[in-house]
Amino acid sequence: MAKDNGPIPYLLRTNGLTKRFGSLIANRSIDLEVSPGSIHAILGENGAGKSTLMKMLYGVYEPDEGDIFMDGERVALHPPTKARARGIGMVFQDFRVVPALTVLDNIALAVESGWRFNRKKLRQRIVDTSTKYGLAVDPDAYVWQLDLGQRQRLEIVKVLLAPGTRIIIFDEPTSVLVPQEVESFLKMLDLLRKDGYGILLITHKINEVLACADQVSVLRSGQITYTAAREDGLEGDTLISAMMGDKSLKPVMKPGADTARDTEAALQISGGKIVGDHGESVLTDLQLTLPKGQIVGVAGISGSGQRELAEVLFGLRKLTAGTLTIGGTEMKEGTKAFMEAGVSFVSEDPIKESVIPGFSIMEHMVLDGIPLKPKGAGIDWKHIRSELDSSVEAEALALADGSRRADTLSGGNVQRMVLTRALIRKPEILIISYPSRGLDIGTTRTIQQHLIELAEQGTAILLFSEDLDELFKLSDQLVVLSGKRLIGPYLPSETDAAQIGYRMLKGESA
Repeated sequence: MAKDNGPIPYLLRTNGLTKRFGSLIANRSIDLEVSPGSIHAILGENGAGKSTLMKMLYGVYEPDEGDIFMDGERVALHPPTKARARGIGMVFQDFRVVPALTVLDNIALAVESGWRFNRKKLRQRIVDTSTKYGLAVDPDAYVWQLDLGQRQRLEIVKVLLAPGTRIIIFDEPTSVLVPQEVESFLKMLDLLRKDGYGILLITHKINEVLACADQVSVLRSGQITYTAAREDGLEGDTLISAMMGDKSLKPVMKPGADTARDTEAALQISGGKIVGDHGESVLTDLQLTLPKGQIVGVAGISGSGQRELAEVLFGLRKLTAGTLTIGGTEMKEGTKAFMEAGVSFVSEDPIKESVIPGFSIMEHMVLDGIPLKPKGAGIDWKHIRSELDSSVEAEALALADGSRRADTLSGGNVQRMVLTRALIRKPEILIISYPSRGLDIGTTRTIQQHLIELAEQGTAILLFSEDLDELFKLSDQLVVLSGKRLIGPYLPSETDAAQIGYRMLKGESA
């Protein structure tokens, strides 16, 4: 077996790592190191090759060229069982959990051999690890009961309890977290570093890199274009330039000041009541007006009814009381009627809810996006390809090639796909959840500008976001979900983030 003859102050080192998918070179000649008690951030735009690199280090993909060294020896990490045996754990963007099982049983599947294990001891290990690292999770809760942040904590505990873990890879970990949870996550990373773990943090968020990284490598077009250590000085502007290359970062422009314009209502809910998946009350006495040509921003702590409200507005869930009208016509349940009424929907979890395994990007585009054009007994795919290739939205969002399978895309590229599809349709009403989640700063600003322009063209937009800065930047009106109520609206010019944040916590009494 090949040896690394140099000094070994690292847990893992790569030399010339390269991965191809057909003619696409996803990673080219990657050299990096992971040291014990250190956080190495891998920064880059969506599509830069970050997720591919991490999947090689976790054994999902086998490198086409290059070497990986651990403990001074060249190692093979494919398949993932070999990587885990070497002490490498990974927390994926799309969590690998079984919703019908409890937290304890999900962890047992990963860390125990067979069903004959001591449940009491495992429960105590979960509690101890959760407490030590601030990862509050109930061992006896069912996964379907957990929000995205709680599911992530489950995944982290699972990795920490796996035998021999010494390297942990986090793939865009804060993309599913609300702002209050990000600070706790960074504190947890610091505790892991102090305990000697080697951390690989895959992200596109500059502020988080500056807050926690000991070393940062920037990936652009599959290659490392910049590397620096904290002691050398890490500067945000330098990292942005390394990420973006020659591309300029355009500011988001929203014309005029927000006003309480009297415009025709595109959608209204009156006296609405929404219950959850198991009959629990989620929202009561719901009053909502979505005016044409305006962006109404929805603020709220995670789990305050965002998902259920969005599903009602696309016919995926029905009101148990009250009425919902579009253009003055009362709507019943069923997505077909809502789509025919001009509603498009971008869900909060597009990887889980918007990707059909085996379908290409182009095939996804004709599902409520580019209109189908028949050709004989089939579909004129050449015409659809031409429509997609000439789309301003696809170009602006740097959509991946239409022939690529959607289930092979990174989380950021899936987000680009579903956003492109929604924008191409130019809907009458757009219900959009967390549009910038998982996207780099350049793509985020492009999306925000497209939403503003879509509203100017008359589309009514309901925008769910955990980013108060984004809500204030884009919204004509703000509403708040708190205490099973929707309160507001408020004009962004007449309130501020502190007041909205307080209402998120305290409701109408704020």
